[in-house]
Amino acid sequence: MQGGVAIAGLSPIVVPIFISNIGCPHRCLFCDQRQFSDPVDPEDVSRIVLDFIASCDRPDKRRRLIAFYGGSFTGINPDLSEKYIVVAQRLLKQGVVHGIKASTRPDMVSGRILSRLKDAGFVELELGAQSMDDKVLDASGRGHGAEHVIRASGLVKASGMKLGIQIMPGLPGEDRESFRRTVDEVVRLNPDCARIYPTVVMRGTGLFKLYEKGGYEPLDIDEAVSRSLYAYIRLTQAGCRILRMGLPPSKGLRIEAGPYHESFGFLVKAKAYRIMTQRLMEHAGSNVQVLVHPKDVSELLGYRRNNIEELCFSYSFDEDLPRGYVQMKGATERGCIQLKDIIEYIL
Repeated sequence: MQGGVAIAGLSPIVVPIFISNIGCPHRCLFCDQRQFSDPVDPEDVSRIVLDFIASCDRPDKRRRLIAFYGGSFTGINPDLSEKYIVVAQRLLKQGVVHGIKASTRPDMVSGRILSRLKDAGFVELELGAQSMDDKVLDASGRGHGAEHVIRASGLVKASGMKLGIQIMPGLPGEDRESFRRTVDEVVRLNPDCARIYPTVVMRGTGLFKLYEKGGYEPLDIDEAVSRSLYAYIRLTQAGCRILRMGLPPSKGLRIEAGPYHESFGFLVKAKAYRIMTQRLMEHAGSNVQVLVHPKDVSELLGYRRNNIEELCFSYSFDEDLPRGYVQMKGATERGCIQLKDIIEYIL
């Protein structure tokens, strides 16, 4: 049971309510939230939530959440934010949803605001940290420093709400060492969940202008996948749930350059299985037959089967094998490798 609802292995229903750029006093170098959607009017929230839930499979058996995304929820004009809160709270009291969550800037979090959100039924707050390197944050025009992320994270944890952290590999001024430090610092914050959004260049942004002038070079897809995989493993090993890797597909996106791929998260996981399989093959030879859990077969084979076609291994599956493991068929414990074993081979 979770939130009074039998989950039965089903993922929760998260209804996104986009409030693009409302409440955000800064225009970060990389940002143009207007490309994603227009802000939802508070009066439309109930209809959107009901329609979204009705379109989902077995909604009565799943936990249901309203999520205010796309802007800085805690920075919205108090009168407007209260309208959003009231309508969400009404849906909560009616049993339509079981909780509310939002995303915001780390420098717009206070104990007073968190107390109001907690009382209204908010269960989670995501902070757009993006980096924990002050030089990178400054180069990206974020308008806050790493200390704001640390302070806000502590306040969210103390409030009893779950903490989410968003990071963006490949921001201006970031190198591998800077990114590794960011991941180290995020792990210390002990977030409950995280999102990994590699930086892309969108038209109409300051980053686009910098890119046109030759002042910024985005990560290529391979490097973005590698940095994201490093963060994915470090964070999941620390008990953090990764909600998403890579920007979600959107018709309004005007991406000029950078590591955008509609299946970016799959690419990251497929690279993990590629590295694990390579390590086993180095140990046992090219004729190795590998075993994975049935639900991990697609990642083992790779995007468009590139892993199996390039490495030329045979495979089978075993329901008793834990998720995230690759094992040689008939092998002892030494013939098994898992995600934490490959961290040193990524960056």
